[in-house]
Amino acid sequence: MRYRKTLPWLAAVVCLATACSTSGTDPATPSTTSSAAGASSASENRNKALVLRLYAEAFNKNKTDVVRELVGTDYVQHDKSVLGGADGQIQQFKKLKAKIPGAVATVKHVAADGDLVAVHWHASGTPANEATGEARIDLYRVGNGKLVEHWGITQTVPAKTASGNSLFSDVYRYPKGAPTLSEELEEKNRKFAVTAYRKLSDGDVTVIDKSWDPRYYQHNPIIANGTGPLKQLLQQDTQNAPSPSSASDGGAPPTGGGGTQFGNTLADGDLVWVFSSAYDVADLFRVVDGKIIEHWDVAADGQ
Repeated sequence: MRYRKTLPWLAAVVCLATACSTSGTDPATPSTTSSAAGASSASENRNKALVLRLYAEAFNKNKTDVVRELVGTDYVQHDKSVLGGADGQIQQFKKLKAKIPGAVATVKHVAADGDLVAVHWHASGTPANEATGEARIDLYRVGNGKLVEHWGITQTVPAKTASGNSLFSDVYRYPKGAPTLSEELEEKNRKFAVTAYRKLSDGDVTVIDKSWDPRYYQHNPIIANGTGPLKQLLQQDTQNAPSPSSASDGGAPPTGGGGTQFGNTLADGDLVWVFSSAYDVADLFRVVDGKIIEHWDVAADGQ
């Protein structure tokens, strides 16, 4: 949908206006929107360390034996362009390096939540220049010390952004250093951000004043900093969305409330990660003092 080229979550507004399915996951139900509750921080740290080896050793040092060590025999690959198993992962890395000569993987953000690990990274031959290469987000499921499932999203990095912020940088700085959050507070932030995102996706512009910090640092390529540009774009695209009468299904209006559907959602530290149900868009939100203050997204090329 064309709206994903401008603002990924606005696709949900269009979906609402064109009679898409109205079912969605409840952010308060971890069994359907996040990984298994109660996983220890130690286990999550082990999972995170395991996944990071894929970039530091397998990709950056060309150690294909590490891929075979990490990838389980029952590895489920959701990227249809990639073969399954370790061989597919190795082939994917080789193709990316052929596409981007001298490419190295620079991990920008990583989250471990239960048995899921998400990685936001930069693939570029000139990693110091964040306006080059590709932005990528990978989501892995870890089981018994092996990678058992994978989703991936890739976006070509634009030369410029409306805000002047790169697709990867961290703009917000804590006055006294970043705090260490408990698992309980991370989960609270997850529910808060997912609920706010759902309301915004369903066209509720008023949620911006309630849940977004006015400073709002933006890393989406076409949106400037602050909540004003976000409101303006949401209002414009909602007004331009097709009416129910022009829907391709004959104009039947949507039933029920809300058109938003999410895949997995994670929380780690002050970041909340939200994957679309199609796994072609992923959003990262920084939550500070009960407000969303910073946002990154990766939308698959062509979306």
